[in-house]
Amino acid sequence: MLRRQLADVVSSRGPTAGKYLVVSVVNLLNHLIVLYVANIGWGWTAGKANVFAAVLAAIPAYILSRYWVWEVRGRHSLWSEIVPFWSLSLIGLLVSSVLAEMAERSLGTGVWVGVGSMAGYGLVWVAKFAFLDGMFSRSSARVSEAAVEAQ
Repeated sequence: MLRRQLADVVSSRGPTAGKYLVVSVVNLLNHLIVLYVANIGWGWTAGKANVFAAVLAAIPAYILSRYWVWEVRGRHSLWSEIVPFWSLSLIGLLVSSVLAEMAERSLGTGVWVGVGSMAGYGLVWVAKFAFLDGMFSRSSARVSEAAVEAQ
């Protein structure tokens, strides 16, 4: 099912969806490395480690999404870009943390915590793309209009 949804997203948005997929893989790797270090290396609980990993990984994810995926330039908008992006990140974090905690309780630490965490993010990935695509497309149009008016 996830494979079919991914194929639908990529075919409908082409290069943008492909770039989003690359950013998602980078974000996944960043998240898993920090999650593993915090959970196994530092002995943090799955939930605490997952929050820490999500916050750290979201920073480059936002920057890459804005500048490379949707090619938005100009000033960042707190209310039309940053708050919605972090809100979506929090939704993913909540779902991810619940599944990471469930995995830790039932299967143990380490790889299973990562599997639970990524399953949570996978559940919201397609919806997040659709929302961000609309949000950054509006931001890009706003920046373009401002540039035309400035000329």
